Amino acid sequence: MLSDRAIKLRKRYKKLGLLVSAFAYDPDKVSNLKVWGQRKNFDLIGGLQPKAKGAKKEEIVLNGVRTWKISTPNSDPNKVILYYHGGAYIVGSPKSYYSLTSHLADITGTTVYLPDYRLAPEHYFPAQLEDGVKVYDALISQEGYSPDQIALAGDSAGGNLSLVTLLKLKELGKELPAAVLCISPWADPPATGDTYTEEMADKDVLIGPIMKKQWRKYGHDGFAGYYVKNEDIDATNPYIAPIKGDYSGCPPVMIQVGSHECLLADARSVKKALDQAGCVVGYHEWEGMWHVFHIEVKLPETIESFKMFGEFLNEHMKTKSFS
Repeated sequence: MLSDRAIKLRKRYKKLGLLVSAFAYDPDKVSNLKVWGQRKNFDLIGGLQPKAKGAKKEEIVLNGVRTWKISTPNSDPNKVILYYHGGAYIVGSPKSYYSLTSHLADITGTTVYLPDYRLAPEHYFPAQLEDGVKVYDALISQEGYSPDQIALAGDSAGGNLSLVTLLKLKELGKELPAAVLCISPWADPPATGDTYTEEMADKDVLIGPIMKKQWRKYGHDGFAGYYVKNEDIDATNPYIAPIKGDYSGCPPVMIQVGSHECLLADARSVKKALDQAGCVVGYHEWEGMWHVFHIEVKLPETIESFKMFGEFLNEHMKTKSFS
């Protein structure tokens, strides 16, 4: 059952979804003006959200990638989340995610590293994956962490990046992180899942209007073309669609997703792939909730969600710290 606060915010996010949709464009015809507008809007919305009490940030450079190191008085310096922000690979920044990640750090008792990875359309796939791997490597070689002190995490496109980075690390034979946390992962950018429907889009207050615009006005199944060039879009490529990944030998993964979002099938498909590989999986669908509701850090559902992530990390990371 939705909290009273979530019920009120759902109405607000329905209006926000229409605004975001107004900035959506045809992936075949990049609109630099709309990209600029989306980025300003995204940073404004994220920047208005409250930070955790006592939160502080330090700007560093990890393998050439500008990164914010975020902590609170409750953060364990030896327990790290490498958090890849969302935004369809075209928007988002440390600024827009400072609020969310400061509360995540505080509730889970971790130190969060938030990289400003390269975005499209200036940088198409696989630039984001390259940055994802580079920052992970730098946490080990530059910051001195061991892989078992690190969890990968991310929401939406950042959830995609956490999964494809994990798969690439595995392919390269590198030591893998202790765990992975995914919030509504965009794990099927070609949009092949059974929740990419008009019915679900009507329920999905944030992403639904964008999907309808892609379907009705531009004739696309999804918006993978925002960050992957048309000639490179391949629904079977696990580095684009990690629902197709082989996760054998991978660390524990926790996935959380709203029941009212088009990306619900993405989360379910990733869970299926992880189950088939014999991985430890934590999975939770938030009934009636929208895409990445965690941006609203004061929501009871967000607080409970972050506590669940914290408990999962305590179970699967060697350092235990959680309030």
